[in-house]
Amino acid sequence: MSACPYCGSPLALGPPWAPGEGHRLAYDPHKGRLWNVCPGCSRWTLTPLDQRWETLEACEEAVEREGKVRFSTPHLSLVEIKAGELVRVGEPPRSEFVDWRYGEALSEARKGPGFWARLLARLPAPPVGGYDPYRGFEGAVRSEPWLASPFLESASALTYLYSQVPFAPACPACHGPLALRPWEFQDVQILAVGGGLGVLTRCALCETEVTLDLGEARPGLRLGLSLVTPAETLRVIASVVAKGLDTAGGPHALLEFLAKTSTTVGALTLPEKAGLIVSLDEIADMEALEGEWRQAEEMAAIMDGELSEVEGFQAFREELSDGRS
Repeated sequence: MSACPYCGSPLALGPPWAPGEGHRLAYDPHKGRLWNVCPGCSRWTLTPLDQRWETLEACEEAVEREGKVRFSTPHLSLVEIKAGELVRVGEPPRSEFVDWRYGEALSEARKGPGFWARLLARLPAPPVGGYDPYRGFEGAVRSEPWLASPFLESASALTYLYSQVPFAPACPACHGPLALRPWEFQDVQILAVGGGLGVLTRCALCETEVTLDLGEARPGLRLGLSLVTPAETLRVIASVVAKGLDTAGGPHALLEFLAKTSTTVGALTLPEKAGLIVSLDEIADMEALEGEWRQAEEMAAIMDGELSEVEGFQAFREELSDGRS
C-alpha cells in the first residue's frame, strides 16, 4: 500500500528490514498483525496478509540487531530503526494499546500538524448561514442549516469532506453514491438491523431515509467523527475511553448500547464520540483479520483434502494429477 486510504499521504513502502525514512510501522509478533502508521493523519492501517509475514520476522530481527528503544511500557516499545520507527506490541491491555494508538504516549514523536490541521488551515471560514455543497453559492446565501448544529465549529471541515467523498458507496434507494448533506451528519444514527448493526441516514440526492449496513457506512462515519472529535482531546482521554470500553464489554457492546438508545451522532458526548472512534477502528481490524484467516483456513482445508467429498472435486484433483504425470 503506497498511500494512506484516509488522507492520501504517502506511506512507507515497507522494506522488510525497516520502515522508510520518517515513517513508522507498528507490529504485533504474537498475533501476526502489522500496521502502517500514516505520517500525515497518524491513522493505523492494517497491511494485507500477503505483505506481512516476511516483514514481521524482519522487524523482530531489526529490533534485536540494531534497534534503539526510545521509550517503552510493560507491553509496548517505540524503537528507532535507521531513519524510521517501529512500535512493537506485546500483550497489552486495551487501555495501554489505545493510549499508544490514539493517546499521549506517542504524541511527542509526532512532528508538525496532522493532515486535517494542514488542510483546514487553508480553507476559508464558512458563511454565516453555512454551505450547501449541492446548491452552490445560492445555497450558501439562503440556507442556514448550521446555526442550530452542535458541529458549527466543524462546518468547513465537514462540508469539504462530504462534498468530496460520499458517505457510503451506494444508496439503497437510488443506487447512486450516497451523498450526505454535511449538517445532517449530526442526525446519523446507529441502529439494530436484524441480527446486526446498521446506520440510519438520509441520501441528499434522492431525499430518502435509508438504512445501511455498518460495514458500508463505517469509513464515512469514521472520517466525520475524526473531524468533530479534536485529536488533542482524544489523546488526553484515550486511556479513560479504553477503560470504559472494557467496563462496557468491548466495542460491540458500545455500538449495541448506542443502537438501543437511538442516540444520534450530534447527541453523543465527547467520551462517547471517542469511544465510537476506537470501537470502529478495532472492529475494522478484527474483521480484516477474520477475513484473512478464513481465506487461509479454506486454503489449508483444500490442501489437507477436507473438501474432497465435494461433488466433482476429487475428479478435478485426479485430472490435475494426471496432467502432471
